[in-house]
Amino acid sequence: MPTLYLIDGHAYLHRAYHALPPLGNSHGQPVNAIYGFVRMLLKIIKQEKPDYLAVCFDTAAPTFRHQAYADYKATRKEIDDALKSQMPLAREAVEALNLASYELDGFEADDLIASLARRGAREGWNVVIVSGDKDALQLVNDKVRVLSEPKNVLYDAGKVRERYGLSPEQLPDYFALVGDSTDNVKGVPGIGPKTAVKLIQDYGTLEALLKAAPALKSKAGALLQTHAGEARQSLSLVKLGHDVPIQADWRTLALKPPEIKTLAPFLKRMEFYSLLDEILPHDAAAAPGKMSEDYVALLSEEALAAWLREAQGEMYLALDITASSSSPQQAALLGIALSVKSGSARYLPLQEGGLGGLKTFTLATVQKHLQGLLQGRSHRLVGHNLKFIQGVLRRHGLALGRLHGDTMVASYVLNPSRASHELKDIVLEATGDRMTSLDQLTGKGSQQLRVEQVPLDKIVPYACAHADMTLRAAHVLEKQIKEKQLGPLYRDIEMPLVEVLVRMEDAGIRVDRPYLASLGASLLDRLAALEKKIYDLAGGAFNINSPKQLSVILFEKLKLPVVRRTKTGFSTDEEVLQTLSESHPLPASLIEYRELQKLQSTYVEGLQGGMLPGDDRIHTTFNQTVTATGRLSSSNPNLQNIPIRTELGRQIRKAFIPEAGWTFLSADYSQIDLRVLAHISKDARLTEAFRNDQDVHALTACEVFGVTPKDITPEMRRAAKSINFGIVYGISPYGLSQQLQVSAEDAKTYIDRYFNRYAGVKAWIDQILQQARAEGYVKTLLGRIRYLPEIRSKNSAVRGFAERTAMNTPIQGTSADLIKLAMLHLQTAQEKREWSGRMLVQVHDELLFEMPPADLAASQKRIKELMERALPLSVPVIVDLKTGPNWAEMEKS
Repeated sequence: MPTLYLIDGHAYLHRAYHALPPLGNSHGQPVNAIYGFVRMLLKIIKQEKPDYLAVCFDTAAPTFRHQAYADYKATRKEIDDALKSQMPLAREAVEALNLASYELDGFEADDLIASLARRGAREGWNVVIVSGDKDALQLVNDKVRVLSEPKNVLYDAGKVRERYGLSPEQLPDYFALVGDSTDNVKGVPGIGPKTAVKLIQDYGTLEALLKAAPALKSKAGALLQTHAGEARQSLSLVKLGHDVPIQADWRTLALKPPEIKTLAPFLKRMEFYSLLDEILPHDAAAAPGKMSEDYVALLSEEALAAWLREAQGEMYLALDITASSSSPQQAALLGIALSVKSGSARYLPLQEGGLGGLKTFTLATVQKHLQGLLQGRSHRLVGHNLKFIQGVLRRHGLALGRLHGDTMVASYVLNPSRASHELKDIVLEATGDRMTSLDQLTGKGSQQLRVEQVPLDKIVPYACAHADMTLRAAHVLEKQIKEKQLGPLYRDIEMPLVEVLVRMEDAGIRVDRPYLASLGASLLDRLAALEKKIYDLAGGAFNINSPKQLSVILFEKLKLPVVRRTKTGFSTDEEVLQTLSESHPLPASLIEYRELQKLQSTYVEGLQGGMLPGDDRIHTTFNQTVTATGRLSSSNPNLQNIPIRTELGRQIRKAFIPEAGWTFLSADYSQIDLRVLAHISKDARLTEAFRNDQDVHALTACEVFGVTPKDITPEMRRAAKSINFGIVYGISPYGLSQQLQVSAEDAKTYIDRYFNRYAGVKAWIDQILQQARAEGYVKTLLGRIRYLPEIRSKNSAVRGFAERTAMNTPIQGTSADLIKLAMLHLQTAQEKREWSGRMLVQVHDELLFEMPPADLAASQKRIKELMERALPLSVPVIVDLKTGPNWAEMEKS
């Protein structure tokens, strides 16, 4: 028996909008509702496999209900602009998916669904209405059911009666009695759900009940007589019409696969690349081996020499590598893929085995033939994640020359908020081609192969496709960067920075192994003692790391007050434990236990496990394409997140030591975010304070607390510092009140006084927010873009976060650009032998170096000069220097 599915398009869209967090594409268009909408349609199609399907929409025109009752739906809240802007896109999405859709002025989607359901039932089909709206339940009969996806309930007549105690055809009469505040349907005042159910059960229909009303001796009888007109009007409003003049050809409702030529452009415009990757049929995908027949392995020096001669006339060279590990320091180089023209690539295997058991190239042979090519004197070098590629090649004696383009970095520059900068997603967007993932070659789980175990005949098309598609995508991204005027940021900062980060990762940072082992043993002893103390305080042993068990101990056994509830129970996070520590000693011990355990597992064990045999240095990965602000991040291990203010954090930092006989130098930008704020906002007082080398925090303390400089206490200055930096990060009165432990009213007074002193800052904040709302993005001083579609949201929490981001990004992002410029200048100067040593780590506004003592005085002077002059501002830029024997024990130099 054929099945017809009918979907309320606007209900689907509303549900998706409120279920998903804000999401915008690179043009600033909110797309979270559309993304959820498409996902939900695809889920229905995949899971239910209907024979026929239609999506029905409301129109903006008044319906017959509005004509009958002017206040129909008058109490509904205005739709968020972010949702409203996506409504036309929903219709486009349905068309792109090759689905039937219907809408008709004067009628609601529910009316169209009712009419189509009645006609489908007459055809003898099984009809399923997909809706969470209770009004749809009145349509249920032996052929029509209603699927409520949020509740995962398929309503038939039995389920309806189970929920309401009434048959589906009686529901309009019931709804007419109780009314509907959402649609402003009045009903009969004074009659609630229980009474309404009993009355309809007794009299069958609303009309029969109204006729019997004069004989009723209960209060309900009087109410029904008084409000009979409202009841009948309510019935006309809630009853779904079945005779809508809708022209529906059943052939158009038959479910058909989408036309890729229509669907792909829509999904690309929305930037739903993961969806596009899922939807594209595999047989139509540009899988390696199908993209081109010209993907070939070079298996002799003669073949390699011949290809190199052919490649000489081409302008670009794209390269990719096959490696045994994601760590440049551990990876064995298995092969190199090269492409100089679209649709063609060559692969040089560096391992034995593969096709026919042929011997492949030795590393020496590859070095001899490729070193000149890779220097980039005759070609513009492009790749994807060139930092990793260069790191591996350098360890194998192959140095790259000037890098022209990196598709991962280019994607990041174009939209730093993008969820993924993976090559397959970039290629899908840029060219529409689909790439095979590595796990399709290696498999997954216990049977997964190592990369070096994959046969050569499978690696060749895979690796060649990466080089070829990198070349194709690079051209597209280069054009987009030029159109968005991002060339200087990309060419002059981000691309040269790749080489700097390769050197820093390769250098690593030395670790004192014996000290670290001793610290680990000490931490384990402290954890054991603390565990015993926790069990004593709790009155018995339990799993300390189980929130559920901890919740039982705190709130059921010890009867401590519940601070915050979650969807799964009571919160036991650090903020809650801090609050509870005022009432009982256990929470404080739990906080200490968590800190100790994190330091032990993340840093002591993590650092020990991350060190290679024979190497006493840790080689972190500096992530260039992760943060939306432009800042670098660090991973494996994260050297930017080691606590600096706690004693335990300092003990961890003490494990980092310089080269034997050398010393550490720390160069830290002083109050750089505030200096950038002074430059951008042009605030006269803030600018004057920095130009006169005044204590900005003390000046703010005087203004906020109404005291003279001599009366400022250390606590006042600390509070003023929180206010100064809090303003930069868009802090709210509530947030400041929590930070300073004062009332929200006092916090608001402090912020108002701050803006009274620094009126230029307030004017700039107003201007940047206005610009962000108008354009949907903000920029740093050097042109880095951050898109903020959420800033137009009607949801105050969502909008507030976007507004704080709009205020913070130009400042923090410019500070990030500044230190990147400094790193570039420092490398150039080092190549000219203007300073000696190594640049090791970048942590926010600080750079850490190690250097020989003999050159320390001259080197630190030159480093300070270069960093302070990296980006001229309207106020002085100051760099503070410290030196020391380890990262914890540093003194001003």
